[in-house]
Amino acid sequence: MKLEDLGIDSKTGHHNRTLTHMENSFLGLLWVDHVGAENKIGANELAVRFDFAIQNIVPWRDWTVKSKIKWYLKYNPRKLGLLKRTVRHLHNHLVMMHDNISILSKAGIGGGYWIAESKEEAADFYESFRKRGMTALFKASRGKKAALVGIMQQVTFEFENLAVDIGILDSTDMSGDPAAIAVVDSFLGRMLEDPERFSSGLKKLSKKYGSVLLDKTEVAAMKEKAGELSRLVASLGV
Repeated sequence: MKLEDLGIDSKTGHHNRTLTHMENSFLGLLWVDHVGAENKIGANELAVRFDFAIQNIVPWRDWTVKSKIKWYLKYNPRKLGLLKRTVRHLHNHLVMMHDNISILSKAGIGGGYWIAESKEEAADFYESFRKRGMTALFKASRGKKAALVGIMQQVTFEFENLAVDIGILDSTDMSGDPAAIAVVDSFLGRMLEDPERFSSGLKKLSKKYGSVLLDKTEVAAMKEKAGELSRLVASLGV
C-alpha cells in the first residue's frame, strides 16, 4: 500500500480527504451489509473481500470468498496476514484522518469490523477503549518504582511541546513547566483531600522534598534557627 492510496502526497505529505479507490473499496464493503455490531464482518473475510474489491473483482458467491480464505490459510497465510494488516491500517487511517467515519472493531473470537449504527454506539465504543487504555497504563506501571510518575511527566512535557508546535502555547510562557506542575498539583490536591489516608505518603514527601518546595532563603533561615537551637540545647547539657 502506497501513501497515495491513503490520499497522501508522497512529496509534500499533504493529505487530500477525497476518498481514494482503496478507501472507497474498504468503506463500500462495510456500508453495504455491516452496519451495527450484530452485522460485523470477520477479519479474514473482510481481508479477502477487500482484496477482491481493490482488483475490481466481484465474487460469484459467498462460497467463493470462503474457499479463498481456506486456500490462504493453507497455502499462503503470510499473504492473508498482510491483507489483514492493510485492513487494520486503513481502519486507523480513516478514523484518525477523516471526519464522521465511525468504523468500529472487536478483536478475538467473535470479533470483526462494522459501521456504528448510531452516535451513541460510537461514543460508548470509544469510551470503553479509553477506559481500557487507562487500565493498561496503570497495570504496566504497577511494581515499577516511579514508572507512573515518569509516564505522566513524559506525557505532560510532550503535550507542552505539541502545544508550542501548533501555536496553542507560547514558548516564552513555558518557564516552570506549567503542565507538569499542574499534574503534581492535582496529585497533591487529591492527597490533601484525604490526609488521613495519605498521611504516611505526605510525611515522606515533606521529608524528601521540603527543601525543594520551600524558598531557598526560607530553608537557609530554618537551618540557621535549627543550628542555634542545637547549640542552645548543647550549652544546657540536655
